[in-house]
Amino acid sequence: MDTRIISSVVLVLLFLCGLNLIVEGDEDYAGLSFGFYNKTCPQLEKIVEDVISSTSKQDPRTPAALLRLLFNDCAATGCDASILLDAKNINDSEIGSFSNWGIKKRELIGQIKSTVEKTCPGQVSCADILVLAAREAVAFSQGPKIRVPLGRRDSSTAYTSRDADELLPPVYSFYGSVIGRLRGYGGGMSDEESIALLGAHTIGTTHCVNIQFRTDFTGDNVDMKYLKKLRKVCPSGSPSNYNTSLPNDRTPYKFDNTYFSDIASGRGLLLLDLDLGYDLRAVEYVARFGTNQEYFFKVFSSAFVKLSTTNILTGKAGEIRRQCNQLNGIWS
Repeated sequence: MDTRIISSVVLVLLFLCGLNLIVEGDEDYAGLSFGFYNKTCPQLEKIVEDVISSTSKQDPRTPAALLRLLFNDCAATGCDASILLDAKNINDSEIGSFSNWGIKKRELIGQIKSTVEKTCPGQVSCADILVLAAREAVAFSQGPKIRVPLGRRDSSTAYTSRDADELLPPVYSFYGSVIGRLRGYGGGMSDEESIALLGAHTIGTTHCVNIQFRTDFTGDNVDMKYLKKLRKVCPSGSPSNYNTSLPNDRTPYKFDNTYFSDIASGRGLLLLDLDLGYDLRAVEYVARFGTNQEYFFKVFSSAFVKLSTTNILTGKAGEIRRQCNQLNGIWS
């Protein structure tokens, strides 16, 4: 047979095999793989899904807590589960930073890890479990079921409160001051993706202490009735502001596009949320997401995957922790 025909047949077969790989979901993404645990821990995703579903039914605050936990892990030192580490001196640890005040559900990731270890000992990182838990949190809340690549490893270093406070966006931020950080996540987010990522605020609540500057903000697009409510529930300087919370939008337990329609109506809760309704780089996307939930879900899914690949450890870097709150062999 003509060697050119043989070469053509081989190329066609390779192309078809490549298509099959894409269909099966085993292609690489940022050094990770969509089929990373297919052989070593095929039960992993079902284990995580079952635990998150059960826990969220008992405590509806769980999904929002897990999304915040993932964001604060990835946005500080990378998606390496360093936020889960305990420390002898909590005030000098990553979790002890001001930016991580009120973080919850760290122990849930450790509980999932213990369950996974019984089935697949020494195979699955806490960093991957955290990503999967946040993914399931979105799906449980009626958001998109996001396909995420796996294969991250855990940090073998414990970071400090200073690291977190320097790298995490301050709660009293305008969009213009955080857009640069958002663009850098996962190797580069578009402005549209960064705004979709902020749509994670569509579930959960916010403590009054975090909206004090927001209650001073007035403008043409501010819902004054809503502002009066904020000032009444969260009076300036009140000690109760550390304990009182408000829903992020009108559907705080459902992952939908209400966050954006609220912003368009001048009812953004955080200063950052409200500012999205004014910033010319954002208003077009806010309007589109607020009127097209399917499109919001599509862009958010892309942003979520990019966030979850920020400064990851792979290969032989880092470690696979035996316990999520402790470095292997060393108390952090």
